[in-house]
Amino acid sequence: MSEPSWFSQPFSPAGGITAEGLRNQLGRPELSVLTVLVREAAQNSWDAKESRRVRFTLDLRAVGPSHMPAWRELLRGAPRESGALQSLNEVLRRPTIRYLAVVDRGTSGLGGPTRSDRFAEPGQRGWLSFVLNSGEKQDTDGGGGTYGYGKGAFFLASRVGTVLIHTRFRDADGRLRTRLIGSSLLASYNDEQRPFTGRHWWGDAQEDHCEPLMDEDATRMAERLGLPAFDDGATGTTVVVLDPDLRDPSHDEDVAPDLSMREAGEFLADAAAWNLWPLTLEDRAPRMDVTVTVNGDTVAVPDESTDATLAHFATAYRRAAGHGADTEIHCKNPRRLLGHFAAETTLGARVRSRAAEELGLERDTAPHHVALMRRPDLVVGYYQGQAKSHPELGYAGVFKVDDALDTVFSRSEPPTHDAWVDAQLTGYEATYVRVARRRLSERCADLAGPKHAPKVVESTPVGAVSQRLGFLLAGVGTGAPLEGDDGAASPPTAPPTPGADRARGDAGGGGTAGAPGGRSGRTRRPQLLDHPRFENLDGTWLLVQRVRTAAPGRVRGLIGVVTGEGVETSAPASAEQPQVVGWRREDGSVVHGTEVDVAAEEIELLARPVEDAAVEIDVEWAENVS
Repeated sequence: MSEPSWFSQPFSPAGGITAEGLRNQLGRPELSVLTVLVREAAQNSWDAKESRRVRFTLDLRAVGPSHMPAWRELLRGAPRESGALQSLNEVLRRPTIRYLAVVDRGTSGLGGPTRSDRFAEPGQRGWLSFVLNSGEKQDTDGGGGTYGYGKGAFFLASRVGTVLIHTRFRDADGRLRTRLIGSSLLASYNDEQRPFTGRHWWGDAQEDHCEPLMDEDATRMAERLGLPAFDDGATGTTVVVLDPDLRDPSHDEDVAPDLSMREAGEFLADAAAWNLWPLTLEDRAPRMDVTVTVNGDTVAVPDESTDATLAHFATAYRRAAGHGADTEIHCKNPRRLLGHFAAETTLGARVRSRAAEELGLERDTAPHHVALMRRPDLVVGYYQGQAKSHPELGYAGVFKVDDALDTVFSRSEPPTHDAWVDAQLTGYEATYVRVARRRLSERCADLAGPKHAPKVVESTPVGAVSQRLGFLLAGVGTGAPLEGDDGAASPPTAPPTPGADRARGDAGGGGTAGAPGGRSGRTRRPQLLDHPRFENLDGTWLLVQRVRTAAPGRVRGLIGVVTGEGVETSAPASAEQPQVVGWRREDGSVVHGTEVDVAAEEIELLARPVEDAAVEIDVEWAENVS
């Protein structure tokens, strides 16, 4: 066949939709273009699954030197949008051409007719739904798409509004078929008094439409461009986003700088983790395997084994998916099961991800959110509830809509599927969505507990505990010695929750704290320095906290177990309690007991922690100081 060429779509006598209309179908999402792309692309891939393992890959790369001539030769003559800052032709002249390939395998691919005026059997509308038509939901039972507009996310993510679509599928006779086509959404225009829609196609251009390259022609062309190949017998689709928009989502769009390729890959990995984690759990089937690569190098995608907060959400998900009676949430009038809710208390876990922050979780704080989802198990969003009073405590919840109401809640979602809006519904349907939100608010208030002022004025963050180990604080020995292979005690890998610095007013210079003994004055309270550390003293692992005192007097050390209600300083029956065992001065001498006489000096508190608990340290004056 001849080389592929561009075809610009004119309006037909019966009319048609403009490219601007197609691009605007997703509205103006509050989420970044990269996050919307991850969500919409993954939903399309999940709806098209044909196996128990869907492989979903985000491959960000620059075109290699060996393929650069083919790109410039084969894609030349691309249309230009009037008034646009750049066109695909200008991108092709750059020394570096970047693209983001969104790859799925274990999916059906895009089969069926290649013309919209041809009849398609049920289950054979993939090409029509994704490539040609607008607003056509894929005919998939339990699919996530409602509007059929998600493909617009690919074009929005391209600075030049252009994608390549490479797909392999089995036809009605079971034969493997391959197709390749390019598509651009630019702006509608008039040329020599003839109106054009602004939709452009790259492939086997015909007089009145454009056919894709087929089978061997498609495979050879994809190889010349260096596109991801298909394994033997594999089906699926690769959508290549040309010149992807890599602006930093944490900045306003107009002034956002570009992320580096590596930074963009890390953001994509985070976005995949926080939006798709229910589909990626190891013990579920079918499941999605998510991979992110940058120029061939793999970027780690956080999951429940590496991220504290995701681990708690995963645990809550499994409880909610169990459909126990204790997880049910009901509407009382009319009486109806709305869905299932479960939550896990977190201790020491923090949200670290920029992608999670974009979804409404507060960065560097304990989570106090509920993941919302319905039948496809894609995260719709995160409902923010009331926070717990202690900064190290939080909760991670999951609410999954009952399958019988899946259609109702799906209709309440905007085209980007990132919220439930009861105003889009009427009657009982609006009531169900509204009541669900109210019930979640009530459950979150119960989890947060009473709004009392916390005992701790300031709590040092769990900076010394890695994010991977943070979730272990609630269930593993955080204060006990670990046994090495030789049977000798070795130090714990991370300390428990560090002590609180109650002298916050002193840190800024000029702040005054109450004097010891209840006496008014300007004597500053003892100040905790740095993070506590573990140290082996005479065969016993102790927690060592450095303390600074601003005046002579007698100080008392306190240590307690952090619980959901605050800090417990008295142990339940038969429970072990952490203890202050003594003090060590600068000269190395040790004073045993909870109290010690000090000058204006630095001294170290020695404490014995306990297994399976996080502890909090405090130091106070034991008597008046003048």
